[in-house]
Amino acid sequence: MKAKKVTQILATLVFALVMAVSVSTTSKAAYAITQAAQTPDSITVALDKTAIVSGSGYALANWTITLQKQGENYSWVDVQPAVALDPNATTYTFVGLAPGAKYQARIDYTLTYTYRGKTETKAPRNSTQYIYTAPGKVTGVNQSKWWYYIESVDFAWDNQDACKYEWVAFQGKKQVANGADVYGNSGSFKIKNNKLYTVQVRAYEDINGVRVYGDWSDTAYLFTQPMIERKTGNISVDGSGKMHIKWGKISGVSGYEVYVSTKEKSGYKRVAKVKAKKGSVTVKKLGKKKFKKNKTYFVYVVAKKKVGGITYTSGRHYSTMYKKGSNTVRWSFDGTGK
Repeated sequence: MKAKKVTQILATLVFALVMAVSVSTTSKAAYAITQAAQTPDSITVALDKTAIVSGSGYALANWTITLQKQGENYSWVDVQPAVALDPNATTYTFVGLAPGAKYQARIDYTLTYTYRGKTETKAPRNSTQYIYTAPGKVTGVNQSKWWYYIESVDFAWDNQDACKYEWVAFQGKKQVANGADVYGNSGSFKIKNNKLYTVQVRAYEDINGVRVYGDWSDTAYLFTQPMIERKTGNISVDGSGKMHIKWGKISGVSGYEVYVSTKEKSGYKRVAKVKAKKGSVTVKKLGKKKFKKNKTYFVYVVAKKKVGGITYTSGRHYSTMYKKGSNTVRWSFDGTGK
């Protein structure tokens, strides 16, 4: 009886030891994948088989690696299918990825356990790790809105989903503002009207405790929509049916386009293209009709800056209403009207 009891105790101890090894194996699985290197379109991960195969009697039967990205409802979905790994693999590189993006690398593996000449296959397990591509060059930097009366400009750029950003703004060669956006992809700063500013943005991400920067964006140009102030004579119609229009010039732009309509929200026709050195124009007709002194018209001007193959524009936010010789600024395209 004593010998049998000793045997039972030894068996219990062996079982406890096996369970301890099993728990240890599970707890170390998170370290099986570590990010080793990255570019804007690739990530290399280091693979440590010993993190998932430890303890006497255990062996790796098979393992695969899959790339995942977060989808709707915060669930992770496969973006590259599972790839079988060599049993002795120490690295793997994912390619064809988006810049500045967060992914998840997932290893699925099966272990075998051999004891007293008997081998059994354990239930499949997995290990995951967040990984990041390096930030890419920021694109799409452009003016969102120039706030003429509070003298501020908003701008935005194309988002890279795992990145933070920093930006710098200049008037000529003088730096006038800088900032960062760690939650989105936009910025703003104080300006002086009728001046031209430039801005550049770059993305960054902290990867394995190291700050990794992308390239600075191309220079973007920011400037106000030319104002037709509320002043008698800035829009006028003479006895011959011609309309005379004056606006504030903006130094550094390439030119202006002038639009007129008989409706505030729609129907605008481009009636003139004007060189940068001019701040006024005389328009003979709207379509095929001459202008009438007692008719109501809406007029706006946009400024443009051509740099290489890109044309930057002030955008349109307001029009100036001409009515019986009087001019009134209206926020026609922002939905506020006044």
